[in-house]
Amino acid sequence: MFVKRLRLGEIDKVILTIVCLLCGISILFIYSTQSGGQFGSQNFALRQSINYMIGFSLLLLFRLLDLNQLRLLAWPFYIVSVLVLFFLTIAPESIAPNILGAKRWFSIPLVGSVQPSEFFRIALILLAAKLIFDHKEKYPNNAIQEDLLLLGKILLIAIPPSLLVYQQPDTGMVMLYMFAIAAMLGMIKLNKVVVIIGILGPLLLVSIIVCFFLFKPEIIYEDVIPKLKPHQQERIIGWLDPSDNRNQAFQSTRSVLAVGTGGLTGKGIEGGNVYVPEKHTDFIFASIAEEGGFLIGATVILLFFLLIGRMVEIGSKTSDTFGTYICAGLALSLTIQIVQNIGMVEGMLPVKGISLPFLTYGGSSLFSNMILLGIVMSVRNTYAYQFFEKVN
Repeated sequence: MFVKRLRLGEIDKVILTIVCLLCGISILFIYSTQSGGQFGSQNFALRQSINYMIGFSLLLLFRLLDLNQLRLLAWPFYIVSVLVLFFLTIAPESIAPNILGAKRWFSIPLVGSVQPSEFFRIALILLAAKLIFDHKEKYPNNAIQEDLLLLGKILLIAIPPSLLVYQQPDTGMVMLYMFAIAAMLGMIKLNKVVVIIGILGPLLLVSIIVCFFLFKPEIIYEDVIPKLKPHQQERIIGWLDPSDNRNQAFQSTRSVLAVGTGGLTGKGIEGGNVYVPEKHTDFIFASIAEEGGFLIGATVILLFFLLIGRMVEIGSKTSDTFGTYICAGLALSLTIQIVQNIGMVEGMLPVKGISLPFLTYGGSSLFSNMILLGIVMSVRNTYAYQFFEKVN
């Protein structure tokens, strides 16, 4: 009876297969990184296996929700998430320790570290999708006043909590929030003036920064970078000029070395001999590329491509645009997260504290991503049985 209520036969087999493969890759390479002894007797592979069991349970539970229930949960989930983010800023170090200059996690006995900003992404995407859906139902026209009102609503729910996350500091997560919102807004027909302003504004800012860097680099180094937080300064300087800033670029250069020495087929499991700090967490792809080589690294990227593609397909098939907005936000957010993580591992982008979805060791990132996939599956269930007829 319990299995029937879970409707296991209706689970999306494409997503399930991809996640199971990523699960095996994650546990295997985490086990390999810890075999070198740099983490002592800690068994991260076993912990990740437990994390995955919890994650699959969350996925199965959230896929049982329908879109109407997700609409009802959007505001309560958002309010609770914001309150938790605020409490993190004032919580004592006994429960919210400062780790390497960052205060992002709650330390909970018997549970471990919990990162609220990961779960706020879910709340923000759900509420933004609801606001966009409700607004377009009420104002179907593309008048500039109506679109500016919608943007005002979105910014009001996004900016204040994002500032709390930025102060942790966690610039990478804020970036994921913004891309998720941009994807959802991109799914609706906004007034052309609003679209032009929204596109030209960021492009103009990026162009100015690039021009200064190419023709007046002293402005970047002396006026812009010093205004950033110390850890941000180190990461950007290490990325822009690694040869003259070896200490700041140490993690990145070691990662690039690990990837480069992997070759086509890699050094084999437990064969990695390049030391990379945090190799089992945010830099897990360095271990995959070193020990599995180009073939396994390319396989991982292909799995991500298929997963994102399936999410986009599900979002495009649903007749409820609320589900479409959700899938669009999740798909672009995960895509940017994957590109940023692999880009920093290969030295093409600055180092940021962004995990590689489903592969990095840790509970919060894995749990939130499994919940996100459960929500995507709930969108699929909505259209798959809309007319009492299964759609593959």
